[in-house]
Amino acid sequence: MTASVPLPPPSRLLSLGATAWFIAATVGQWAFVAFIVLFFGGPMLGGDLSPLNAKPHVTGYVPGDVVGNLQFVGHALLAGLVTFAGAWQLVPALRRRWPHLHRWNGRVFLSVALVVTLTGFWLVWVRGSQLGPASNLSISLNGLLIVVFALLAWRSARGKDFAAHRRHALRAYLLVNGVWFLRIGIMLAGLVLTPLGIKIDYTGAPFILVSFGSWMVPLVVLSLYFAAERSRHAGVKVAMGGLLALLALLTLAGSVAAMVFMWWPVL
Repeated sequence: MTASVPLPPPSRLLSLGATAWFIAATVGQWAFVAFIVLFFGGPMLGGDLSPLNAKPHVTGYVPGDVVGNLQFVGHALLAGLVTFAGAWQLVPALRRRWPHLHRWNGRVFLSVALVVTLTGFWLVWVRGSQLGPASNLSISLNGLLIVVFALLAWRSARGKDFAAHRRHALRAYLLVNGVWFLRIGIMLAGLVLTPLGIKIDYTGAPFILVSFGSWMVPLVVLSLYFAAERSRHAGVKVAMGGLLALLALLTLAGSVAAMVFMWWPVL
């Protein structure tokens, strides 16, 4: 008679699900960072910024527009920096072993997040990098929430309310990655809808839903995760851990699709 292998406790399953999603997200986010570095780095080193116009619906390099070009390039490179810095903030071992580094990296993350958000507003509403009215509204709401939660995370850290700081910082982290969630969301929607003959364009309902969902859905999932952490019911923790594991698989699938069909073709 063989002994059964005991399952991990519910809180451990919840933690494992969160870890699985974080690993999948980090892989996808750093692939996005690599794309940003390669897409912008080559033209900058070569002195010819015209290849930055390879992506449609984005006002890239404009001859003679020095301020606008600097805003565009700076926004993109800082977005890569804030994506890279944000992931390190969520590694518990690094927070415990190097708390000073965690604090300084957190300052960099929150400061750059505010700069990227403000320059993003400028690029959309002044320079004209627009995908349509609904997308503009979604981007603007996402940006406003970034500012709100970045400031709340900063204030709660200074007040040493670390429980509130964790909640606000995690929300800011997800919102800052809204542009990345949008891309993998488009890929996942395309994998489902394209075989059905449904086209995804920038003014259609599927894209609008993905655009708003790119920051709403992560916030909802995070709220469910917080509720599962507080819950005394084992089933709630197990179910949430399973949901996060499923989302990890979807995140990885969307990231791989974005690498193959969205990022690699324009490099």
